[in-house]
Formats: sequence, structure tokens, C-alpha cells
Amino acid sequence: MSSKPSAPGTPQPAAASPLSVEEEDAIIHSRITNDERALRRVIKKFHNYTTVAHEPIVPLPSTSSSSIEDAREAFLVELASFSLHLRKAVMVCEAEVRQVEEYHREQQRIEDERISLRGQIEQLKTSLEHAQMERRQKIEYDLVAEKINTLPNREELEQTIQSLENDMAAIHADHDAHNRLIQSQKSALATIIFDLGSLRLMGKDTETPRAATPAMDAAASDGEIVPLTIVTDLDMEKEDGEEDRPSSDDVPLSASLNPGAGSFYPGNLTPALPTVRNLRSRGGSSMSTPPLTAATQVPSKATEEDDDIEMGELTEEPVAKEVRSKTKVRDEELEEGETGDESSELSDPPDD
Repeated sequence: MSSKPSAPGTPQPAAASPLSVEEEDAIIHSRITNDERALRRVIKKFHNYTTVAHEPIVPLPSTSSSSIEDAREAFLVELASFSLHLRKAVMVCEAEVRQVEEYHREQQRIEDERISLRGQIEQLKTSLEHAQMERRQKIEYDLVAEKINTLPNREELEQTIQSLENDMAAIHADHDAHNRLIQSQKSALATIIFDLGSLRLMGKDTETPRAATPAMDAAASDGEIVPLTIVTDLDMEKEDGEEDRPSSDDVPLSASLNPGAGSFYPGNLTPALPTVRNLRSRGGSSMSTPPLTAATQVPSKATEEDDDIEMGELTEEPVAKEVRSKTKVRDEELEEGETGDESSELSDPPDD
């Protein structure tokens, strides 16, 4: 069969453009998801009706009018069922659209609820931290309150403080009283030391004329008993307050002599005893002076060795050495502020 060339000016049929991949996928998807059996039945009934209603090019045996009416009725029934199927499909599509919208709304609601729940979680976390902090503070407060309850109240503390202040005041008063007592004892001891120094100077002054008096030498040669003056070395132990006083060697003789002392008699020991007793009664000295007895009296010898003896000292005889050592031991045993066995002004403590 040969094809005739088309006459010039005859319009050529437009060539169908090829489908893209996306369009082919959409068509395949629609055919898979949609049921085309109802559409095929409608098309079949339509072809049957058109075949019966129109005369064919090739004549066929005559058909009755009843067959045409039957074909038309069958086509209309099939078309009505197809339209019903389409309406049903439209309703399904609308329902699916509504479901999709409901899904989106539910999704938005869930998202909003998630955001609100996240905010609530943060708020609850902050509230939990505050609650934990308050609990810790309450526990600490309970501990502090328990410790405070164990302590005494303000009135008891004030009473305790007042009693302590009273005790401190009493202690200060006792301390001042003891200081005054110590100062009085120091002054009394300094007076005693000064009187002893005066007595020593008196002894030195009385020894000087005795060594130069020929009557004493004559009395010594005749075997008479002469008084023995004992000099104690007080310079070895200086009491408090003695260092501030001037030395006995620097004090004038007139200032250190006792105007109430009796006269010195070389040949008799009796006038010298009241002087020691008078000194002991005035100064209240605790140092006991040993009495001058016959054991302490040694005859002086008018020899050339008397010129080498210092004023107020004698030759180192055995008896004089023993008496001198006993006196020094007695002086070392007496401490500052102590008194002797004899009662004096310093033996009794002064009244505060």
C-alpha cells in the first residue's frame, strides 16, 4: 500500500511530544492506584451502542429496534454506575484530604505541645533547684537553731560576763594590794640595809680611834677584854632598791651617823649594846645580830701587825673566823622580804 503525498497547503498532524519521566511515573502510579475496570465496561457498552445505532460501512443483517434500545439502556446503566463510582472516589479523595489536614493540624498541635512541655520542663527544673536550695537552707537553719538553743540566753551570758568582770576587778585589786605590800617591804628592807650600812660606818669610825689610842694598847697588854666588832659583807648580796642608793663610802659621815646612838667606850661592852637594840626597834630589822660574848672577845695585841689591819676589822683569829662565817651564812639564808624569828614591824603583814 503506497502512501499518497499530501497536497500542498494541507495541514500536517502535530507530532505528540514525548512524556517526561515524572509524567510517566504519575501515569503508572494513577493506573496502579485507580481501578479502570468500570471505565473499560463503560467504553465497551458505548462501542456496542454506537455499533447498533449507526449504519456500518459494511452492511450487516438488519437489526431490530429492540436491540438498539437494549444497547442504549445498557450503556446508560453502565454510565450511571461509573458516575457513581466517580462520586465515590471524589468523596474518598475529599475524606483523604480532610484526613491530611487533620494530620497536619495534629502535627502542629503536637509540636506546640512539645514546645510548651519543654518550657514546662525547664520551669520545673528551675523550681526543683529552688526547692532543693530551700531544703538545704532549711536543714542548715535547723542545725544553727539547734546549736543556738544549746547556748545560754542573753541574760545568763550577761550574768556570766558580769561575774567575770567582778572577778577581774577583784584580781586587779589583789594585784595592786600585793604590789603595795611588796613596795612597802622593799622600802622597809632598803631602810634596814641603810641602817646596817650606817652601823657599819659607825663601827669603822669607832675602830679608827681605838687603833690609835695607847690606852687600849695598854689595856690589851694588861689582859683586859676589849669589844669585838663584827663586820658582815653586805656588798655581796644587794637587795632590790639598794643599787639606786648612793654608796656608803660616798655618803658623808655626818649624814650616816645615828644621832641617838650612845657614846663609845673602848674598855666596856655595856654601852654598845643599847645601840644595836635601838636600831632593831626603829628599823624593824629581821636580821638577828649575835650577842657579843666572851667567846667573841679576843685580846688585842699591840704589835706591828695592827698597822696593816683596816678600819673596823680585827686579826683573823679562829673564834673571829667562826663568828664571821656564821653571820654570812645567816645573811645568805634570808631572802628578799623575809623576817627573822623575832617579831618586828615587818613580821606581820600590813592590813589592806
